[in-house]
Amino acid sequence: IALAVASELHDCLVTGVDRSTAALEVASTNGEQLELPVEWIASDWFAALAARRWPVIASNPPYIAEADPHLERGDLPAEPWSALVAGTDGLDCLRAIVTGASDHLECGGWLLLEHGWDQGEAVRDLLQRAGFTAVSTRRDLAGHERASGGQWTR
Repeated sequence: IALAVASELHDCLVTGVDRSTAALEVASTNGEQLELPVEWIASDWFAALAARRWPVIASNPPYIAEADPHLERGDLPAEPWSALVAGTDGLDCLRAIVTGASDHLECGGWLLLEHGWDQGEAVRDLLQRAGFTAVSTRRDLAGHERASGGQWTR
């Protein structure tokens, strides 16, 4: 996501965060090859970010439920479990991000989250309960709810 943002918004300072140092190494190498300036930080969600704040936080976290049968199909069995699975309902990582984002968003900043096709209602509820406003969901090309977000105005 960080490289995609950096490739489209050349005047933005982009920070990429991942708990996997291996994933960060690959992303960093790709960024260097594409000449895209991104600051890379190894962190388990917000743990290593201290009091830093951003106008936008965008995330594509793990969001698949542990028992989802799709984990055994296609290319998914080759992916690291930690990059896909987020607890029994698939919402553990989304909960952690929504809970921690308020400490790292500027007033008026936006939190944008990719999620499973059937998780839109649950993610909107998480955002609203955490105090986000202007909460909405976008659909993918197949018409499935796939990304939700909200604005932090406190």
